[in-house]
Amino acid sequence: MCSRTVDLGGLRIRTPAIVASLGADAERAARSAESEGADIIEVRLDLLEDPDVIRDIRASVSLPLMATNRIPSEGGSFRGSEERRIGVLMDASRFSDIIDIELMAPGRDQLLENISCPALVSYHDFSGVPENVQAIIEDARSAGADVVKIAVTPRSMREALDLLRILLDESHPICVIGMGAVGRHLRVVAPLYGSVLTYGYVTEPTAPGQMSIRELDTALRCLGAR
Repeated sequence: MCSRTVDLGGLRIRTPAIVASLGADAERAARSAESEGADIIEVRLDLLEDPDVIRDIRASVSLPLMATNRIPSEGGSFRGSEERRIGVLMDASRFSDIIDIELMAPGRDQLLENISCPALVSYHDFSGVPENVQAIIEDARSAGADVVKIAVTPRSMREALDLLRILLDESHPICVIGMGAVGRHLRVVAPLYGSVLTYGYVTEPTAPGQMSIRELDTALRCLGAR
């Protein structure tokens, strides 16, 4: 198996790409991400005291930037209004190569109509795997996703296997993440089945079961995926 290049709405990336998800220490961690194996930097704006820090990160790194301002219902920490949250993402899009917006976000369409960079439309379930995963993927793509992200929590290996089967049948860019103890191995295995992205941390996890980007890079290289 070898890596390939995919086009995400004009952003060409080598896959499987490792996304370094950065939290409160984003500005410092961003400088370490590339040397540790990251291909993309995700700036979690909802975890920053000042979201304008993304400007400084843009000036200090050469990797593509993804801006995320996660809502509490999907594991985020943003506490302002939806109007304000979308406004922060719009501002961040000026310094970003890709924007993450939740499929179920009230301001989703407003954001997608007002950004020029590619969009990742995401769906998170921290308690299980919904029965209608395929329908969720189709809804995200219909909403305007350049890449769809499905992050769910399998409670059995059979549920994890079902997620891998979905990947095998997909012809469009998709990212599947398994959260929690049972799903943790999917962060390495899913890219072998077609997930174009996998997420890791530099200094501390930003999601349940997340591995470090060093661990992901080492594992994927051992499996011949990078």
